[in-house]
Amino acid sequence: MRRYRSILPAVLVTGGYTAALMVAVVLALTGRDVGFLWRLSLFVEADEDAVATWPTVLILVFAGGLWAWALWQSLRGLPYGKTLPADPETRPLRRALYAAVAFWAFYAVMPTWPWWAVLLDVLVTSVVVILFHPVLRRNVRHAGLALGAGLLAQGSVAATEVFDVLDWRAAERAAALGGFAAVGTLVWSVLVLVAQWRDGRWGRATVWYGVASLVAPDALLLGRIPLSGTGDLYNVYDEATSAASALFVIWLARSAHELGGAPSGLAPYVPPADRRATLMVVARLTACLVLLLPPLANKHPAWISPHVSIERLPPVVGDVVGAVSPAFWHASELFVGVGGLSVLVLVALHRRAVFWAAMSGLFLTALGGLAAVTLVDRRGPDLPGGWVLSRPDDVDLYGVIATFSRPTVSPLWFTAACLVSAALLWSQRHRRLATPCNRM
Repeated sequence: MRRYRSILPAVLVTGGYTAALMVAVVLALTGRDVGFLWRLSLFVEADEDAVATWPTVLILVFAGGLWAWALWQSLRGLPYGKTLPADPETRPLRRALYAAVAFWAFYAVMPTWPWWAVLLDVLVTSVVVILFHPVLRRNVRHAGLALGAGLLAQGSVAATEVFDVLDWRAAERAAALGGFAAVGTLVWSVLVLVAQWRDGRWGRATVWYGVASLVAPDALLLGRIPLSGTGDLYNVYDEATSAASALFVIWLARSAHELGGAPSGLAPYVPPADRRATLMVVARLTACLVLLLPPLANKHPAWISPHVSIERLPPVVGDVVGAVSPAFWHASELFVGVGGLSVLVLVALHRRAVFWAAMSGLFLTALGGLAAVTLVDRRGPDLPGGWVLSRPDDVDLYGVIATFSRPTVSPLWFTAACLVSAALLWSQRHRRLATPCNRM
């Protein structure tokens, strides 16, 4: 059995929290009051109509157990025999990671963070992003991309929060609408995990905790679908998905603990002298990522139907659209709406046989979004609910008027993204075809 430096505080705190969970479970099952268990597991007050059923208690126990495991992983410290890092690159990063872990203690006291707590979290995370950069250069070619993506994500979060406090709604929406926080965080996280996988200091378990912290939130959201209509069970499951954040805390703590190990000894990566290679990589990434921005900013997984009703199309166009198989139409809308075109472009960048299929998909999507804006009849009958498409004006900056629903981005955003991606994909193909000629 491995021994750890801070095992006594870890046992006391984790044991105390686990004992409190067990007491809360007994109270919930005997007194039919789930409030105490709910507060311990999810750190928020229980719903007024929450009932202590076995499925509800099991979900809450699982969420609380995940936080208990995060407590143990964070407080146990380094194993005996591992030396503390002494080099100037590693020591500040380790301290910043521990500070990020400690900051999550606010979550137990304030599940909904005020603006100043969000800004403090952004500051701490930005320090982690900056201090990870020298470590990334040892094992990742695009360490600069990771640094830029991480800082862009944190800047977007901070700007959104500040604009919300200042009540600058247009600026707040512009900062949040681009999806910079989600895309930047994803790019930074993936590159950091790749570096940890290649480095000799971090174990495989730490990397898999990081992967799980990225995948678990989306997987848990998909798990809500079968529970729709189950009432209390759906509500408690929806609240319990927040416990997936414990995986991120575990990854932060283990990343800090294992920095005391020996690095792989790889020399720091030196950027190539040929800047054209770097520009080519940036262009390829942009061709894929630009197609993810409208889906991330959208509030609906579909592409056109949230904006345009068939009743508002001209009769001829409406007949044509109505003749298309509903299954095919919905599949196409979901494929575009969730960013499936980015996968097609990614494959086309590596397989020439898929190039024309990708270009056709991009141009058809661009034309479809443009047609949805130009052909819709704004004088058509009012719809009882759903979505009505309008052209941008001083009142409606994004070209969408929502009735009884949340606003989404206009199909023109998808059109613009497809045209940019098509131009970059075309340039990459011609550059690749011209390369053999230049070498002759």
